[in-house]
Amino acid sequence: MSDEKDNAYLWDGSGDPDPEIARLEETLGRLRHRGVPPVLPKRERVPTRRVLPFTRFKTTAIVAMAASVVLIASAIWLVFTLRRASWDVAQLAGAPVVDGRAVTARSRLGIGGWLVTDAASRARLAVGHIGQVDVDPNTRVQLIEARGREHRMSLERGTIHARIWAPPKFFFVNTPAATAIDLGCAYTLQVADDGSGLLRVTHGWVGFERDGREAYIPQGAVCATRPGIGPGTPRYEDAPSGYGEALTLLDFGPADAPGRAPALSLVISQARRRDALTLWHLLTRGTPDERSQVYERLAALAPPPDGVTRELALAGDRTALNLWWDSLGLETGTWWRFFKKKW
Repeated sequence: MSDEKDNAYLWDGSGDPDPEIARLEETLGRLRHRGVPPVLPKRERVPTRRVLPFTRFKTTAIVAMAASVVLIASAIWLVFTLRRASWDVAQLAGAPVVDGRAVTARSRLGIGGWLVTDAASRARLAVGHIGQVDVDPNTRVQLIEARGREHRMSLERGTIHARIWAPPKFFFVNTPAATAIDLGCAYTLQVADDGSGLLRVTHGWVGFERDGREAYIPQGAVCATRPGIGPGTPRYEDAPSGYGEALTLLDFGPADAPGRAPALSLVISQARRRDALTLWHLLTRGTPDERSQVYERLAALAPPPDGVTRELALAGDRTALNLWWDSLGLETGTWWRFFKKKW
């Protein structure tokens, strides 16, 4: 009974209020609503419209017909696209030819077709909607594929200049010695009569690959390739004097060539921090002794991160090598992640 008397104020407002309750009421009372609730307009009842079964059927039929039209149109477009898989060709100079016929304003290069330029002619290929390729004089190219996620051409000889703005790995160029894999970039690719080639990247990144032998070439770097061997070791164009010749011997020369040791010594001793690009590639090439020397120099220029040991690196462990690459600061990682995926 005592509790009921003490709490009477809480139930019906009678009795003496507790001081704490009084203070709380005073504080909250300032927020009390003192106005009059707004008068809401009456909601008018909208009569429902009865839909006849025939009307429902008619509406369904119209939707079905529209969907059929879209489906048929898509199928026609797909068939037309597959049959017309080709690239537009434009004349830039002289008289380039497509399959033996001179290029005109309406020329197209179809799958399996050849574009050939002589000493005085140049042409431009529209790579679908993803880029363009300028073809220099004395060049012979063939269209291999032109749809979906694969636009592929073959450069038999000569020089092309590619500018691609598609997502990575949409555009490929086969050569007698390696395949160039685009990562959204601009580059020049040259192929000599003997099938050897040189890739020069002016923007972005390009991959060079043959039978599992890979090279990753960033903007400002070059990479040579040879038939039967594949891509060599990339280097920056401003690399120390003698780098190009030394790498040619290391990549494509005989294993017992007398100049091999001096060439490796030059590459290692003259390497700058920036040339970690070259040393990283050399970690998986050459003899065990050569790779050991490369490791020491690369570790001095760019210490290996956690998870990378001498044993793992020299054994060619892909996870360790990828970790070391990521730590070199050569690329933010976006393009590199695409490269590490199998294509």
